[in-house]
Amino acid sequence: MASSTLVINGSPRENGNTDSLLQQFIRGAESISAQTTYFNLRDLDIGDCIGCCTCRDESVCKLQDDMTRLRAEIERSDFLVLASPNYWCGITGLMKTFMDRLYFYHHPVNSARIADKKAVVLSTMGESTNIEYESALLVEFFERALRSLGIEIRDILLFPGLMEKEDVLRKPEYLERVFSLGRSIGSVSRRK
Repeated sequence: MASSTLVINGSPRENGNTDSLLQQFIRGAESISAQTTYFNLRDLDIGDCIGCCTCRDESVCKLQDDMTRLRAEIERSDFLVLASPNYWCGITGLMKTFMDRLYFYHHPVNSARIADKKAVVLSTMGESTNIEYESALLVEFFERALRSLGIEIRDILLFPGLMEKEDVLRKPEYLERVFSLGRSIGSVSRRK
């Protein structure tokens, strides 16, 4: 069975820097015929977790929305690419809602569905100085959340100096970096 990559965009800004980076990532993957599936969280109806713990206790989610379809895609995919701009030292509200709903995988039956998944995290940020400090909460959040789900983080890539909508177009090194990442993840997927 061919492996695949699921790309999740947590940016609320349409046609912004995160969108451009992810489009370039997909171009890289598709340049070697790798299978990718792409979702913009801003286009989906994903409700807030209501904390009922039905998923943890009974392995089902009470909320029936687009997260049901996304979970199916997560389970089908081998690699996850999670992208969120760094907003106020952390992820966007869209990405936080999505990540909260991954609590579903804390039920033993559900956790087996995502065993051995791999992830790469991409984050754009307006900051150009103190990058490590400014991104520390975002990095720690993804590391802790994904580790608790048993997902191996292959890399966390930060793209500083991208405040205005088209700033990434003036950073060809960023675009090349994600294009190469798409090719490298795609080539690993194709060898399985």
